[in-house]
Amino acid sequence: MFSSVKPYENQRYASLKKECQRRKQLFEDPLFPANDDSLFYKSRIQGIQWKRPKEICNDPRLFVDGISSHDLHQGQVGNCWFVAACSSLASRESLWQKLLLSSATLKADLVPQQGREGTSHSTQELDPHCSLFMTRPRHSRVAKVMASEARMLELPFVCDEQLTQCMRLRFQSLQQKNMRPQDGEKLLRPNECIYRVDFIRQHKLHFLRWDIQLERPGKVTVTGTSQHWTPDLTHLMNRQLLEPVGIFWKNPGAKKVECNEADAQEFGERIAELAQIRKVMYFLLAFTNGLEPAQLKGSIVFKA
Repeated sequence: MFSSVKPYENQRYASLKKECQRRKQLFEDPLFPANDDSLFYKSRIQGIQWKRPKEICNDPRLFVDGISSHDLHQGQVGNCWFVAACSSLASRESLWQKLLLSSATLKADLVPQQGREGTSHSTQELDPHCSLFMTRPRHSRVAKVMASEARMLELPFVCDEQLTQCMRLRFQSLQQKNMRPQDGEKLLRPNECIYRVDFIRQHKLHFLRWDIQLERPGKVTVTGTSQHWTPDLTHLMNRQLLEPVGIFWKNPGAKKVECNEADAQEFGERIAELAQIRKVMYFLLAFTNGLEPAQLKGSIVFKA
């Protein structure tokens, strides 16, 4: 199925680069122009600046020391669809290599990089001519993990900012109109956000563990939602919130994130079962004790 990659709108690296060199110009994608229309559909964020990698730092690298699904972090731009896709690709080296690697085409452009003790770094390089991503063959951190744990599948939690904002607007609308919610409707509190997990594989998943990282002390409560919630059609109801929940916390001065292991295990096993009947699952995350969404990186690890 993934034996070859079909160029989008017939855009091919070799042709694009050759044209850039002929014109002595950096590449600008006509299908993804550097303006707000490429980033926003409705609401827009002011003050967005478009920069090339070399304008951000002197020696830009896309990846350093391999790639992990935790490397990606969504900011204010509502591109959760893109972040989710990249996070999924990061857990499957064979797939993202097909998108970023073309050793026959790129070989002449690659500059050898030497790492510590003379060994080569796992580094993703940037082409100075087209500002297109380049790489040289290597084994990433993900590949090592997959080799040590056969057929491991790590699926990241991705904040669904659009859905979160939609639920916040619902709460504000009810307040402004002095109306009551539907009986049993779950309204989003200020400390709660909606996250999603996209299942790139649905069947024969066996829960292994949670990978929750907290940058500071605090607590996050993860609550799953049932398959009966269709966000684009219905409001979230309390009866659609699943039990048990996953509670993860980090105490002041501690390095390790703790949890109720029995509940976390049961919750993970139920998610593996639900994956068989849905391609995406939504979660309600509540942040307390000073913890913020930006300070969380989380994923669920399965044996596939």
